[in-house]
Amino acid sequence: MSRHDSQASEAPKAVQVHAVETLTTPTGEHVQIDCRMVPLVQALWDTGIGTFQCCEDVGASVHGGGWLYPKPRRARYAAFWDGFAWLQLPLEDAERLVALTAGIAAGHGWECSSPITVQGRRPGANLYLPARQIDQVLAVLKT
Repeated sequence: MSRHDSQASEAPKAVQVHAVETLTTPTGEHVQIDCRMVPLVQALWDTGIGTFQCCEDVGASVHGGGWLYPKPRRARYAAFWDGFAWLQLPLEDAERLVALTAGIAAGHGWECSSPITVQGRRPGANLYLPARQIDQVLAVLKT
């Protein structure tokens, strides 16, 4: 799991499970991105779509302690998310990406949600997609 903005210091620390590369965000920050997500995140930024965090394989990350699920639940969540990549994006950018990728997402288990807490809606949305479709998303962004 990789963080792409200044939120990194505000959250509890999780284990970095996947290999990472350092990219420079559109605002000039240097951030670590999971290697398999680098081309996608760069293409999103090039298209004007912002990101907060990402993960190249949520299941593997949960299993390795990269997400802060309690240990007794990790196996269940790891199995559920096995093979799924994750992007956390600003809500408006998530809506735009979902619209752009509608033709490749249908029937493949994509999920996009925006958490609502007692404090109200969070500013971001979580988009889960099969990691095997990362290249397809790249192709859509480059057209």
